[in-house]
Amino acid sequence: MGSTPRATNLTPEELEELRARAAREAGPFVNPAIVGTARAHNPEWAAEILGRPVGARRSTWPELYLIHLAVLAEPTPPPPPKETAARAAREAQEEKRRRAAAEEHARQVEAWRELEAALLKAGARVEVRHNYTSHRHLETYTQGGDHVVLLEPFHFGRLHREAGVSLCCTPSNAHNVEILEPIPDGRLPSCQACLRIARSVARRVS
Repeated sequence: MGSTPRATNLTPEELEELRARAAREAGPFVNPAIVGTARAHNPEWAAEILGRPVGARRSTWPELYLIHLAVLAEPTPPPPPKETAARAAREAQEEKRRRAAAEEHARQVEAWRELEAALLKAGARVEVRHNYTSHRHLETYTQGGDHVVLLEPFHFGRLHREAGVSLCCTPSNAHNVEILEPIPDGRLPSCQACLRIARSVARRVS
C-alpha cells in the first residue's frame, strides 16, 4: 500500500532545518518587505511547512519568515493532495451524472422512435410541436408542453383527430392547445396525455 501523498516534496529533515533557520534568523523585528510578499503556495502546503493546521489563528512573524524560506526552497510544490482528490471526486461524480443523463436521453429517444413507428403503422404521421397557446413565453420562462401533432387526419377505432391537432386534443381542452408550432431542435414530446394515447395505439398495433 502506497504512502499518503504529501503537499510538499521537502523532506522532514529539510523542514526541520528550515524551521531551525527561521527561529535563528527571524529576530524580534518584523521585516515589512517579507510580510508583504510571503505567500504560501496553498493551505495544505502551509500546514505541512508550519506543522499545524492553518486558519485557526494568524501566523506569527517567525512563521511568516518560515513560509518565506520554504517558498525559496520549494518554488513549485506538488499539487495539494486533499484538494486534488476532492476535485477528482467531483469531476468523477459529474461525469457519472452526464453519462446517466446521456443514457436516459438515449433511452427516451429510442422509446419515442418506437412509438413513432407504431403510430405510422397505425396510419398516423406525426411530429413534435411546442404549445405556444399560453402567453407566458418570456425570455427566461416558458409555459407549454411539447405535443405529438398529427400531420394528416387520423382515425383509429374511437380515436378521431384532424390534421394539425395534438393527440391529446379534445373538444373540452382544444382552447389549451390552439397554437402548436414546429420545433427544429429535435426535442421529444413531453405531453403525458399525448404519450398515453400514443402508447395505447402502439399496444393495439403490436
